[in-house]
Amino acid sequence: MLPREERRYILSKDLRQFLQLAKKAGSDYYVEVKKPLKPELEVDVIQLKLDREGRYPVIYCPEIEGSKLPLVTNLFGSYEMLGLALGMEPKRMGKAEVFYEYRRKVGTARPVQVVPASKAPVKQVTLQGSDVDLGILPIIHHAELDSGKYISIGQLICKDADSGIPNVGVYRHEVKGKDKLAAMLLPAHHAGYIARRYADLGKSMEVAIFIGHHPAVALGTLSRGSLDTNEFELMGGLLGEPVRVTQADTVALPVPADAEIVIEGTIDPHNRVIDGPFAEWLGYYGAKQEVHLIQVTCITMRKDAIYHDLANSQREHRLSCVLDTTRAIYDAVKRVVPTVKAVYMPYSGRHIMTAYISIAKRVAGEGMRAALAAVNCEVESTRTVVVVDEDIDVYDEEEVLWAINTRVTPDLDIIVLPRVLGCNLVPTSYDETRGGRGTLNSKMIIDATKPVGLAVPTRVTPPEGMWNSMKLDEYLYSFKSFPICETSKVEGSLRT
Repeated sequence: MLPREERRYILSKDLRQFLQLAKKAGSDYYVEVKKPLKPELEVDVIQLKLDREGRYPVIYCPEIEGSKLPLVTNLFGSYEMLGLALGMEPKRMGKAEVFYEYRRKVGTARPVQVVPASKAPVKQVTLQGSDVDLGILPIIHHAELDSGKYISIGQLICKDADSGIPNVGVYRHEVKGKDKLAAMLLPAHHAGYIARRYADLGKSMEVAIFIGHHPAVALGTLSRGSLDTNEFELMGGLLGEPVRVTQADTVALPVPADAEIVIEGTIDPHNRVIDGPFAEWLGYYGAKQEVHLIQVTCITMRKDAIYHDLANSQREHRLSCVLDTTRAIYDAVKRVVPTVKAVYMPYSGRHIMTAYISIAKRVAGEGMRAALAAVNCEVESTRTVVVVDEDIDVYDEEEVLWAINTRVTPDLDIIVLPRVLGCNLVPTSYDETRGGRGTLNSKMIIDATKPVGLAVPTRVTPPEGMWNSMKLDEYLYSFKSFPICETSKVEGSLRT
């Protein structure tokens, strides 16, 4: 047996450990492709076909033409997959349970564990100088009208120029050459602020992109915090153990020791290239735009690295963000309405564009206060907020629609907030005064709660005691237990 000091370097959670967990959980959680796939479109088409069947497992692709590395995708395809990433038992995961487990874990940040390069699996292969070649990676072309091949779930590490605190975020990166990557650093996101500061200082910005790690690490990257938040510590909370980091080779940045691949490089904040069109999470193609350019200086990886991909316009992209968006809204609402019961962001609303909120309403106006807190918390993406009473199950869209149609007086209970910051990818988001698509959008609030202090009709519900005690399998025959019969041979009964 290895000495204890040696064992602690090899027992950390990583992508491989998660894949084994998913595989053990069965075909609802893990499938493998049995033939080589082209890097153009085929991976996304397989994922979309599974989606149409209501199946959202991890998809392991052993061979992508043009690369020696396997590819894995759809790690965030369902709430069940998110729960598995958080260490929950597959048979004990409802949407509410997954959310509350995420909310609990994201509040338990853990400091990183620094390990030497000699103990870091991601340092097993190093490519520098003329050996740098992004073509060795199975980077794929996702959608038909995309402008090229994109790294879609690369987690970019940079460092605040003033505080020195590392920052980690997910951004898209289009391949622009064997040693060049585009970097779309959204202006309102942390890396965008950091890049502008480097530009003001006249300095290049060092970056590292890591690809492939336990999905709890990606969930930590996507967690919302202030600019001085160290996302590595949030990752540790969700992972349930410290993230192991080591020093990058050519840039002064920490990188995850247990990642599959790390791409190092620098950004000249004044050097721009064109990115797009690109298949966005809303289901539309985003337009061409100017973005930053990364000059790649080094690639390190495991000797048998697994490339992690994410389908940009499919449900896993939106679900990867849904837990933290839900947490942000839940916490914002709870500050003004302590009796909030649940928040759910449904698939019909692209997961993060619509929020259903239930409250135990006790004071007049609480429904509207809850909704205003929600839209002010999530100003960029969430466009529609519906608030319902505690007797409505927000996870059941039929119940939410019933509440809207039976408890809403439209001219009193529906409010439109005009021209607040919103997603500029929605086709209705046009600024006609400028002759094109703008960045402003309106928001809609629906207060579907009952008025306080006024008599309202009583909802028809089954008796609670009887509902809980009566089990259908004790009252009904299961015809799966009987052979298929011909009615002509059965007199008076379908039973054989």
